[in-house]
Amino acid sequence: MIRIVDPKKGTMYDDYLHLRWLLLREPLGGERGSELDDMESVSYHRAIVDKDNDIIGVGRVHFGDSLAQIRYMGVKHSHSRMGYGTKLLYTLEKIVYNHGINKIFLNSRINAISFYQKNGYSKIKRVEPSFGDIIHYRMEKIL
Repeated sequence: MIRIVDPKKGTMYDDYLHLRWLLLREPLGGERGSELDDMESVSYHRAIVDKDNDIIGVGRVHFGDSLAQIRYMGVKHSHSRMGYGTKLLYTLEKIVYNHGINKIFLNSRINAISFYQKNGYSKIKRVEPSFGDIIHYRMEKIL
């Protein structure tokens, strides 16, 4: 049984950030701290936790100029392809919807494009990566 929780409530925020670094920055040679940006305090963070309360997935959304951006999505490889990423994405989309915003964008790594397309996102254009040199594409969805 998994749950999606706000990691900023309680004591798991450090573990959430650590997993975010392990999944998204460490494989690219990023130092600890590279998983942070200046939007942390105004973002909505969500974590997928398993029955033992261990974090197995992370994601975040923030708002600006009447649209939302999803960032830092990742699920542990041991738990991939089980639908957990889709549940997390849906939870973030629901936050966006509840804020009266109907357009979401994200910058997807090339290996995640099919995941987002299966979840209703359209590939718009190639964009410069915010970290590392992995090819990224801007993707958008209208709710």
